[in-house]
Amino acid sequence: MLRDRAWRIARRKLSRRKKVSWLLRVLLVFVAGICGLVVYQGYQETLPPATSPAVGAIFLKAGGIFTLKFPFCTASIVPSKHGDIILTAAHCLNSFTDGNMEFAPDYADGNTPMGVYKVTAEYLPPHWEHDPADDDFAFLKVSGDVEAQAGAEKIGTSSPVPGSATVEAYSLSGSPVVCARKLLAGPEGNLRFDCPGFFDGASGAPFLTGMRTPGSLGVIVGVLGGFQDGGGSSSVSYASPFGAAVRDLWKKTEGQ
Repeated sequence: MLRDRAWRIARRKLSRRKKVSWLLRVLLVFVAGICGLVVYQGYQETLPPATSPAVGAIFLKAGGIFTLKFPFCTASIVPSKHGDIILTAAHCLNSFTDGNMEFAPDYADGNTPMGVYKVTAEYLPPHWEHDPADDDFAFLKVSGDVEAQAGAEKIGTSSPVPGSATVEAYSLSGSPVVCARKLLAGPEGNLRFDCPGFFDGASGAPFLTGMRTPGSLGVIVGVLGGFQDGGGSSSVSYASPFGAAVRDLWKKTEGQ
């Protein structure tokens, strides 16, 4: 992983891994969609898995016209007065994504049972690039009451470290990737989650506690990101600490 901040800003990627530039990644996803290739089939843990309808995929629109068919990040609906706020990772966003994103809750393999919502605004921590391990989260507003359709996850805290969590994310193929494991204390105050299968498209995925049955809603104690933009391998994932900073940004977004 490249830690130089000038390089980080210049090559802000669309997903969690910096193996190739995000422009090349968009091109690869586009080619995969045209050719009908399966980019990645995904890994599903045998426990439980308990999926949530409030978790969905973020898609990129090329030039604001053509929507790419494979997710490049993951997001979750959170409570709000107008039901129009979702939560993802800050490193998913850059100048290219502004005005060019759509969100599909409960998305799976090309199906959008709860509709598709245009992202209309982005809200990031004011100085997150100066300390990305601490503040790698962002709130987005969408065009419509998505919460009325799919429900919303509560926002919790990462301290003390919860005993376990379910991480629900997307791969570039559009398949959900779900795993339930023990949470660990990671570097720089991050949460650590050890489970294979979280590749490109997983950034912003919620670390959910309280998930017991499929279709239930949980409590978000982190989103996949933070240290090393979420991890240096597909088997070890991180999340920035959740506390006052994320709640303050949530309230600011609600007030806009």
